[in-house]
Amino acid sequence: MIKLYQFSGETKIVLAKNLSQRSSFLLFLWGILLIPFSFVADAILDAVLFGEGSIQEQLFSPTLHELAIRVLFSIFILAAIYLGMHYLANTAQKEGVLQQSNQDLRLLRQDLEEFHDDLLRQLRNTSSELVTSIELLKTQCGHDFDEKALFFTEGVCDTGNKLNRQLGISLAVTELPFGEPRREQVKLDKLAFDITEELKSKFPDRDIDFKIQPWINDWCDRKMIRLVIYNLFRNAMDFIPHSRKGQIEFGTFNRSGRKVFFVRDNGTGFSDTQAKCLFDAFRNNSQDSDMPKDTVRLATARRVIHRHGGQVWAEGIPDVGGTIFFTHETPS
Repeated sequence: MIKLYQFSGETKIVLAKNLSQRSSFLLFLWGILLIPFSFVADAILDAVLFGEGSIQEQLFSPTLHELAIRVLFSIFILAAIYLGMHYLANTAQKEGVLQQSNQDLRLLRQDLEEFHDDLLRQLRNTSSELVTSIELLKTQCGHDFDEKALFFTEGVCDTGNKLNRQLGISLAVTELPFGEPRREQVKLDKLAFDITEELKSKFPDRDIDFKIQPWINDWCDRKMIRLVIYNLFRNAMDFIPHSRKGQIEFGTFNRSGRKVFFVRDNGTGFSDTQAKCLFDAFRNNSQDSDMPKDTVRLATARRVIHRHGGQVWAEGIPDVGGTIFFTHETPS
């Protein structure tokens, strides 16, 4: 498919080159037709501005010096037109080649993404079948296994389940439909308020007070930034124990002339070491029960923020709370 497209692209480039050459030839002919007008214009200028005889004398009986100047002036015009069109034709041809290369890269990237997604699904299906087969083997023949055999089969099952979780995380991250952000003026305070109402209806048993700073407006992709705020709110809820009255705050401030957004909670918090791996989708939470089990939310938020040309980081104090900060590039 790619080879056929490349052949098609070469044909388009050749056609564009022929068209540019044809256009240059036509404009060159127009330049030749403009030579008489340049003669007339120069004659009028000599007669009117410089007072060198009448217009009729300049047109029908010019001196050899004036005639030579007009010929050189016409040649100069003709050469300028030709060089200009030659430059424009080469620029158009290079632009066509660049557009074709970008299109080929987009197709290649699409093929690689489809292959990657298909490979992840196949690996996950194979791993699930392996784990299911081992579990059936344990159920049917477990009473015949000795202690060492049971230990190894349980190890295979645990490894298979871990692989399934990792493949599921990879699919969840790669399946997000992210393209170029479609920026518009978005009222982030209203967007955050709508998200809080949605969360309150989904989790009526949680006692959480949301505090939204008013008058937060910014240029961003509405759908993408909504996903970021939703994931950050859900992550904050995961850090807040059910026995504690939760407080989640969303606001902004200026730092060094740049707008910084934040989501703060009064949950269990985290240390500086935990903050470094907080956005890692494949972090291991088995040895840290305080960290949220869902690792995709913050990884997804980081990907969206990076897509906007921004940065994201976390600061927290154990048993006090944590804050997620993020910025994004505002178009000039």
